[in-house]
Amino acid sequence: MLKLKAGDKVECRIKAGTIRNAYDEYDDVKTFEIVAVDNEGYYLFVPHYIFLNEGSVASEARCRSLGIDRAFVGESITYVLSAYICKVVSELDGMKCSRCRDFFGMAAPNQKDGTFLCRACKENPYR
Repeated sequence: MLKLKAGDKVECRIKAGTIRNAYDEYDDVKTFEIVAVDNEGYYLFVPHYIFLNEGSVASEARCRSLGIDRAFVGESITYVLSAYICKVVSELDGMKCSRCRDFFGMAAPNQKDGTFLCRACKENPYR
């Protein structure tokens, strides 16, 4: 599986409003932003100008449970497996703080579970 994270941009192949496997026939190629990652695949933000048959609207509870930024509440998202990603367009170099969700460029995991905790959150646990 690819080692991508939220904020990275990927290309997927589309045919008849459905994201296709990277090796299937396709009509168009679109770029999507990854908003969340789980063990099996990726949640992608679908802009309003791209029509897809599958997908759902990101509710506030779903965004909270998946760790999706609040900016995507009410927006359309879809779930894909790594086999449906045909190209990685850009990868962010850095990580988000697991507590305050701020992005820090060039950050690396500094917790035992592989997450990043910024200095401000380390020094002030009530932040």
